[in-house]
Order: sequence, then structure tokens, then C-alpha cells
Amino acid sequence: MTPEIADPFYLDWKFWSMFISLLAMVLSQLPPVHLLIRPRRLDVEVHSRIQLMHRAGNPNIGLVVGINNSGGRVLRIRSMQVEMRRDGQHLTTLPAEAYFETPSSTSTVLLVPFTLKPGESWAHAVAFYQMFDRLTEKSFRQHLSQLKEDIRLKLEASPPDSKLPVEAAEELVAPFTTMFERLFIWQTGEYIASLTVIAEPGSASYSKKYRFTVYESDTEELRGQVKGYRYGAGIAYDRPELMVTIPLTEHTHDK
Repeated sequence: MTPEIADPFYLDWKFWSMFISLLAMVLSQLPPVHLLIRPRRLDVEVHSRIQLMHRAGNPNIGLVVGINNSGGRVLRIRSMQVEMRRDGQHLTTLPAEAYFETPSSTSTVLLVPFTLKPGESWAHAVAFYQMFDRLTEKSFRQHLSQLKEDIRLKLEASPPDSKLPVEAAEELVAPFTTMFERLFIWQTGEYIASLTVIAEPGSASYSKKYRFTVYESDTEELRGQVKGYRYGAGIAYDRPELMVTIPLTEHTHDK
């Protein structure tokens, strides 16, 4: 008896019916084709004002940063930083360390990497600053503890109805004044702030330059904050007014 030869599987309509069903199911889990072919891209905007401040001279800036994923793939925002230059000279690079969750927030939360799906946006007030190195942090905390204790003891010794401010001993304030003179950078001049948003993949990262001017009055206001150290202002506790707010514009050409 001659054995019966089966037809090839590719001639079987049942095979193709099942194949098409499986293909449709797989494709249903993928983004639309027009999203897949769109480039990985971030659109970044900043508010037209920059806040300059310092902590015992250590420079801090505040920026409202808005990030939109206008590409076709999920992107991971790893970090942000701002390079500062004054009159063409590099000053420092300040990483984004924290942000305010809402416009009404009074304290910041730590900024950690986050993801944005296509079309998603992220917009917050961001704090950029360099953390103290280990030795500076240890010295700062030690001197701060001594200054706060001196003020506390003097407050306890004051009459209950006294309205006079209590000042720390000059020798306890001196370490913070010295630190200020070593770290302070907000001198009068023309500044270029280069904002970089580092994304994953790296091809989606963003960078743009902005410019602002620090006038003599701005520098004097920031330097004048040293006078509050004797009361603990700006080192033992923060005050919203211990900053200057300056107009910020896009930098369209290199000098």
C-alpha cells in the first residue's frame, strides 16, 4: 500500500488562521507604529526666573523645570544639573538634589530617577546644589551645634517678657563667616546657566543654555545675609526671603 502523503503545513488554512490570530494578539500589545518610529525626545522648559541663594556661602539655585516626553518610547530621567559660568569662566556644576512636590509644599523631597511614558509630563520647582564634602559637613554640624546651644542658653537666661533678639558669641559665628568667604560665588556679572537633563537612553538627553545678570545690589543682598548668622538665620533655620529672584532668558549665542 502506498503511504498517504500529507499536504505541507503552509497549505493548511487552519495553520494560517491560527497564525494570524497569534500575530494579532502580539501586535495588540505593542504601541502603534507611528509611536515606534518617533524619535526618543524630551522637551524641556524652565520658568523665566531663577532663584539664587546660599548656605554659609555654598551656592544654591532654584528653577521651575518642566519636562515632556514627546517621543515614542518610555524614557528614564536619571538626573539634572546646571553648570554655572560667569563672564565666560566656569564656576561650578550644581546637581539637582531635591524638588517641591506641589506649589504649596514648604519642604523638598529627594529627587530620584523617574520614568515618563510617551506624552507624559513632569513639572516641579527644583533645588540645585552641591552637597558639602564629608569634612565640611562634619565641621558645619559641629559648629552649628555649638552656636545653637549658646543661643538656647542665652534664651533661657533672658527675662520671660524680653523682646530683644539673642546673639551667639562672635567666636561661634566666625567659622560660618569664614566658610561663606570661601564658598560664595554670586559676584556681580553676566552668568550662563547650562541646564542638562540626563536621560536613558542617552540620545534623549537634553541641554540648553540660559543667561542672567547679577547686579551689585543682588550681590550686596546675598552677602548681607551673613549678618543674620549671629541669630542662626540662614544656618540654623531657613528663611524664604534669604534669596534673590532674577530674570532668566535663553542664551542664543556663545561669546
